[in-house]
Amino acid sequence: MIDIKSKQKLIDLLYETGAITFTKSKNPDSLPYEIKLQYLTSQPKVLTFAAKLLWSEFKNETFDLIAGPHTDIPLATTMSLEYNWPMIFIRKEKKQYGMGKLIEGNYKTDQKVVVIDDEISDPASALQVLGRLEGSGLNIVGVYVLIDRGLGNNLEAIRNRGYKCEALINLNDIFIHLFETGKISPDQLTQAKDYFKSKKIASYL
Repeated sequence: MIDIKSKQKLIDLLYETGAITFTKSKNPDSLPYEIKLQYLTSQPKVLTFAAKLLWSEFKNETFDLIAGPHTDIPLATTMSLEYNWPMIFIRKEKKQYGMGKLIEGNYKTDQKVVVIDDEISDPASALQVLGRLEGSGLNIVGVYVLIDRGLGNNLEAIRNRGYKCEALINLNDIFIHLFETGKISPDQLTQAKDYFKSKKIASYL
């Protein structure tokens, strides 16, 4: 598990680069924040730092490959290059030409795979990705995620299917740190609490 200072540094970097922003709205049903992890594609230093933290979470596992879904190739690629570790990626659908593969890269049956993603916004889609890996004869060691948004217990849905699934930071980490460092106001924190309560997002703030 990563230490508090590393978590806080990651949150600061995400905030400073605009990957985490806060919206102003009097409507309690409006999302009071935005998390745009696609911004990281243009932030190599943040990608490298995030890759370092994720690597520390599973480096002691026994695995052969890093796998990245088609939606998050930059983070997995950064990790592969930083640590000289073989990578594969999973396509959304088969190519209409060539060999029509769903898994791209060099791999062998029964190899062990760590799956890297920035978040899990749709458990069904994530489980489909895992099913494609297993359907190709690969064994999944675990799923490691940058942010747990806490929306609908998405990570728990993956765990309930028997997979190890861990996240570096969650919404609670983000809001508490940004409030304590003066980056968001008491009103913004209250708005977030009210939103989580209205959406029945448990165990936050």
